Amino acid sequence: MRLLSELRRRNVLRMAVLYVVTAWLILQVAEVLIGIVVLPDWIGPAVLTVLAIGFPIALIFAWIYEITPEGLKLESEVDRSRSITHVTGRRMDFIVISVLAAAVVVFAVDKWWVGGPPEKSIAVLAFENMSGDPEQEYFSDGISEEVLNLLAQLPDLTVISRSSSFSFKGRNVSIPEVAEQLNVAHVLEGSVRRVGDRVRITVQLIEAASDSHLWAQSYDRELDDIFAVQDEIAAAISDALKLRLAASGGEGAYPAAIKAANSDAYDAYLKGRELIHDRTEEALQGAISHLEHSISLDNSFAPAHAQLAIATLLYHGYGNEEARRIAARHLGRAEELEPDLAEAHAGRALFTLHDAPESAVTHARRALAVNPNYIDAMHWLAIALNAVGRNEESDAVYEQELVTDPLSIVARRTYAVRLMSRGRVRAAHDVADRMMTQSPSAGYSLHARIAFFGEGNLADSVSWGLRASRNDFFAWNALLCVGEYDEARRIARYGYWIDVAQARWSDAVEASQELLRQYPNSAQGNSEAAEVLYRAGRIDEALALYERALDLSPEGGPILAWGPYYMVQLAVARRKAGDEEGAQAAAGMIRGLVAEHAAAESDQEHDVGAAMLAAFDHDSAGAIEALRSALQHGLRSWLVLDDPVFEDLRDEPGFVVLRQELDAILAEEHDKVLELICFNNPVPIDWQPMPETCDGVGSSENSE
Repeated sequence: MRLLSELRRRNVLRMAVLYVVTAWLILQVAEVLIGIVVLPDWIGPAVLTVLAIGFPIALIFAWIYEITPEGLKLESEVDRSRSITHVTGRRMDFIVISVLAAAVVVFAVDKWWVGGPPEKSIAVLAFENMSGDPEQEYFSDGISEEVLNLLAQLPDLTVISRSSSFSFKGRNVSIPEVAEQLNVAHVLEGSVRRVGDRVRITVQLIEAASDSHLWAQSYDRELDDIFAVQDEIAAAISDALKLRLAASGGEGAYPAAIKAANSDAYDAYLKGRELIHDRTEEALQGAISHLEHSISLDNSFAPAHAQLAIATLLYHGYGNEEARRIAARHLGRAEELEPDLAEAHAGRALFTLHDAPESAVTHARRALAVNPNYIDAMHWLAIALNAVGRNEESDAVYEQELVTDPLSIVARRTYAVRLMSRGRVRAAHDVADRMMTQSPSAGYSLHARIAFFGEGNLADSVSWGLRASRNDFFAWNALLCVGEYDEARRIARYGYWIDVAQARWSDAVEASQELLRQYPNSAQGNSEAAEVLYRAGRIDEALALYERALDLSPEGGPILAWGPYYMVQLAVARRKAGDEEGAQAAAGMIRGLVAEHAAAESDQEHDVGAAMLAAFDHDSAGAIEALRSALQHGLRSWLVLDDPVFEDLRDEPGFVVLRQELDAILAEEHDKVLELICFNNPVPIDWQPMPETCDGVGSSENSE
């Protein structure tokens, strides 16, 4: 009892309470900041560790020292009759109360203020097709998308993009739930009934919090008057939300809808634009056909020209010369007709994305100035900014893309990969977790990718990958890395790389050449076929394909399908062919890129690129240092170390040790993978390992 009484008198117990409460507040603030600022995952645990270490120190300090009117003194030197510990105790009580109040504020900000939707925010759902003809679906989607684009031009309004808003199409989801997932305060829903040349559009504006209607209206119009209907809807919604506009037309002016000279041209345009969203080869072919028809009906319809250029580039690839010639002609026509057209600037951003990224940045920003909701322009802007080394700006655009298009698979996957490249692996997995509620297969595959490239955890990559798909790339790659070639062949999408791993060179070359015959004008296809020949020692043949791939890449740009690897391999091939000047030119094309990424990011892809470039420069120490960093960042592919660029390092002691360390890691990972697929198979109904794979494999659980 005397000890407890003394602890109270010396305010040790109060110090304990004050320390715990203050530490909790610091952790809450850290959690909020880590969620907002791109910081490594270790920041949170590091703060917790420091606070834990400080706790006993604070208690010891309170026991030994006492605050006096003269300052801090040892407790043993203070006269009890002059002690003011009771006054200090009351002050500490007030501090505890103040800290608790601050903690409540932080909690409220995190839970309600930061997380709540903006009051002036809206999602436009896909209007229901009431025409009784499924073929008219494009028309109802097109009308709702056009209304969405008009609203997106209002400067005070946050509008969710088409891909996220339309993801609820055909699903029985309540309006409050839609609003919660999209983080908006209002939802617009509607229907379109088209009969002959007449159309009836019904729209309802709903306040999500109360699930009540703010405004509803029906419009009956001739089809030629559809553009006026779209304008009226946007204006009425703006009034309902009490927005003040500052458009170029002055107060009370509203953005205008896209207009064609006749309804048939507009109809064909809607069909083409709808198909572009699908991005499949068949859909893009159809889009080109419809947009060409739209232009044939109205050659002065600028949006159709711009969208035709975009569809052509997406379908044929950015490096296809004929596609670029066609796209340039239609972009020029669109710009001539409407210099400030968002679609024209977006098309120009796509056109220059790989060979002139600074120009792409300029055009993408111009597109977004006209239509801030243009998600493709936003995505191309982020890519272009990253290409010119403006990584912080690129991150900001990706984060805005997640706000504008919160359910986008592509945006979230890209953001997760960027988090991973900055060491925030746990945060990247969190993105994958949230993605799984919308698309389990995409979420599983993203988890597999993070486990493979971000952690080097091959068993987890197999586990996640098999749940994503029986043909998942990362599950296949993990099985390849641990030497389970027969199991990897059952996934089989990349069979020739298994032949490379087993040094079955004739089979590997034949398979890669067959793929090349299917895609003769693909820079990626030519590069992959070249690498197989390069690894097989057939340098002259490889060099011809690398040069072909470079010709197919955007003019003046490097081959960049999987980072800087192909360009270093091209440089090595040129050197082996006796062209040292050409070799240095090839390496020079990616030196700046490697340096920029090394300064901004730290992951195995950039480490391997730096290692290959160092080896090419005969910098053995630099190459080994970069490879060691890659190993620490999860590198598990021994094929990387077998690249011919490292042949002069094979006997270097540092390289030998590095290879031994990787072999030891892979042996351990192999055991984990076998334990998983033989005894803890995550998809036993859909996939089973071959019996011979598990022969003689003993479960660690069973052996204990």
